[in-house]
Amino acid sequence: DHATLIMTMRDYGTEAYWDERYAAQDGSNFDWYQDFGTLRPHLLPYLQNHQNFEILIPGCGNSRLGAELYDSGFVNLTCIDTSPVVINQMSDRYADKEEMEFTVMDVRRMEIPDACFDLIIDKALFDAQLCGEDNLNFVTEMVAETCRVLKPGGMYICISHGLPSTRMAYLQAKGIPWSVDVVEIPKPPLNAYEEQGASAHHYMYVCTKSEKA
Repeated sequence: DHATLIMTMRDYGTEAYWDERYAAQDGSNFDWYQDFGTLRPHLLPYLQNHQNFEILIPGCGNSRLGAELYDSGFVNLTCIDTSPVVINQMSDRYADKEEMEFTVMDVRRMEIPDACFDLIIDKALFDAQLCGEDNLNFVTEMVAETCRVLKPGGMYICISHGLPSTRMAYLQAKGIPWSVDVVEIPKPPLNAYEEQGASAHHYMYVCTKSEKA
């Protein structure tokens, strides 16, 4: 029912919920919103296939996104998640992809030096943070940290179900030196029927860090 759905959505902001969920799903993959097949044409303009192009996937979960990027030639990948359960699962599952790192880490407090990444791809993590009880602080910290670890000119791509009217204020927070563009991505056919009256699109927020930052 509606009350149960609201409680479950609140759980999306808690670490214990995800550990329990991933333990129950051991051996499986799940991709929120869109898989790499449908995202690929939208992501390709922002991907560069050179040796020093570094990609971060925060809140990687058990998505195949990192592995599929790796198989497409983008091998400098760091995947982080707060759940040790899923990081252990993914490290074992993709042990053959030697240049892809899986690390337990909180996107709000990353143990990563400034200006490390050319591209950060967030698929549903931003939305999950908004579900938590302390959501405003969570998202504010996440945006600041994400911007900090981006190289000047680097891009943070946030794939979300949220309309621009519900997301842009967070992404355009004062003092964050990036510009934000919005790309609409049609929902896959099955997802389009999930919610009556819902948008027929997901939204890709492309945040480009200033070259002077």
